Amino acid sequence: MPTSTAGPSSDERPSASSGTSRGSSGFTLLELSIVLLILGIAASFLVPRLRDPEAAALTASADRLATTARYLYDEAAYQRLPMRLNLDLDHQVYFVTVLGGDPDSPEFVPARSPLARPVALPDAVAFRDVFLPAVGTVTEGTVFAQFSPDGWADPLVVHLRGRSGGDATMAIEPLTGRTRVADRYVVLEPDPDRDDDSRDRDRDRDRRDDGSGDRGSGMRPSRTKRDAAP
Repeated sequence: MPTSTAGPSSDERPSASSGTSRGSSGFTLLELSIVLLILGIAASFLVPRLRDPEAAALTASADRLATTARYLYDEAAYQRLPMRLNLDLDHQVYFVTVLGGDPDSPEFVPARSPLARPVALPDAVAFRDVFLPAVGTVTEGTVFAQFSPDGWADPLVVHLRGRSGGDATMAIEPLTGRTRVADRYVVLEPDPDRDDDSRDRDRDRDRRDDGSGDRGSGMRPSRTKRDAAP
């Protein structure tokens, strides 16, 4: 007569690890919230850049032009030679020249430095206008700003425009060679604190340079105009 009884089958025993495995197979609501927050923060930085590449090209062009101007200010003092930043508004190119050539009849010739190579503006960017104190606002032709070995530069304001209408401004401070860049159209006005003798010295220096007298008085920033007329 059988005396043993059948015990519970091993298949029917609850697994201690089954609840744990089910709980760790997915993300909790808190974890999903953190992931979505990180993705949202990243998108807030990336989406504007991807959506407006023209604005990025406009800012990069103004920054590169400012870098070239700062380089010329330092290089003119280092070489002890006048240098020029030339802006070709018709072909949307800027390039660097230095006083050289025949010692008996010196003239401005293209600079040989790799940093002074001609630069063409991107297709989405163009010169809107260039402001020089002595000649006013220029929208065509070729103009230049000169950098002296004595530590001054011609006051120059360059306005760039994007294809969709955005603006950027690059300005050179004449006494320090410092450059300023703004992501809008900035208007400058004559500096009333600069005396007439200083302006006369500028005109005399310009006549000695190229006989044209195209460069003159200094400028100082005025009000910023976000919606300035072209």
